[in-house]
Amino acid sequence: MKRDPHLYAVILAGGSGTRFWPLSRSLYPKQLLRLIGEETLIQQTMRRVLRCVPAAQVLISTTPTQADSIRFQLGEWKDELQDNFVIEPEGRNTAPAIALVAAHLVRRDSEAVMLVLPADHVIKGERRFQTAVALGAELARMDRLVTFGVPPIRPETGYGYIQPNRRIRL
Repeated sequence: MKRDPHLYAVILAGGSGTRFWPLSRSLYPKQLLRLIGEETLIQQTMRRVLRCVPAAQVLISTTPTQADSIRFQLGEWKDELQDNFVIEPEGRNTAPAIALVAAHLVRRDSEAVMLVLPADHVIKGERRFQTAVALGAELARMDRLVTFGVPPIRPETGYGYIQPNRRIRL
């Protein structure tokens, strides 16, 4: 995959872990758990995005209470990520976290395209993921808003639903 100098991965790592209780708790959220394989979910997410962007183009959005734990989990990349943590003053959910990172990123690169990912998802099919990211970045450059998703298998009102204008199959 050709590297895009203006593509940045934003890993959202500020969740409190309440939906996965009792395994995860506010100070030990789901992204810090080893649920599948030897690495934590945030470590798996980091490795996944490194196939799309260099570590210097990864930004981590988290809260003050989780920042140290997240830094520890991502210690392998501490030099590249040193200035790439965007700490929310207080966790206020997804949209404000993304807005804060966007405000930070636009000062760094006015042509930036953000790939926003939760730190706690399991994604299988790495090649399809990389293809989707490359295509999504290309569409975003044409002023399109791109959302990745999967067809629902059961009702889940907590996340909402995607109503695509046009579906692209990979």
